[in-house]
Amino acid sequence: IWLTMKNKIIGLVSLLICLLTLTASTKSFVSDPQGLFDNQTKELVNQKNESYQKTKTKPEIRLLSLKDSNDLNRIQPLKNQIIIAVALQNKKKNVQIIVGKNYQDPLTQSKCGNIVRYAGNKLRSEKAATFNSGIRLVFNACATLVAQKDKLSYDKNSLTQDELQKIDHPQSVNLVWGLVIAALISFGLVLFKSFRKKK
Repeated sequence: IWLTMKNKIIGLVSLLICLLTLTASTKSFVSDPQGLFDNQTKELVNQKNESYQKTKTKPEIRLLSLKDSNDLNRIQPLKNQIIIAVALQNKKKNVQIIVGKNYQDPLTQSKCGNIVRYAGNKLRSEKAATFNSGIRLVFNACATLVAQKDKLSYDKNSLTQDELQKIDHPQSVNLVWGLVIAALISFGLVLFKSFRKKK
């Protein structure tokens, strides 16, 4: 009787170890109780984070959907975490990037705001597919900056230098348009004045 009881306990412990190992290997880096993220987005996030777990620094970029914007204040990332949180606010989606201590240099509050603005048109979309492409853009921007800081290799989803430049200097695009409009107005005034003098 003692032997069969011992075998059952060993079998139960082995089963628990297998279950824990399986659970750990299929760890999800996406928490989506609001059902905002599609499978493509979840796969991107989980695959990237699984590859991060094989690195020395083990960064994590997590996705989180929340029912209320007030819940954003309660999020406390670990030092190696970046959390892209989407909170529902009056049927709109409030997207924020909350950064742990290790990544606050490459992902300053200003940079995080610029990333969200860069993807803003997609993030404001009512269409789930467009919104998710915006979330993937935010994720890929964060992942590119993590790769730069930790000297990790880039992948097909990494942002180009031009894209990073647009995030770093969003006003430069507006400046160009501002100069074009100012030149057109000046030209219009010159034409108007020369037309008035002819009369």
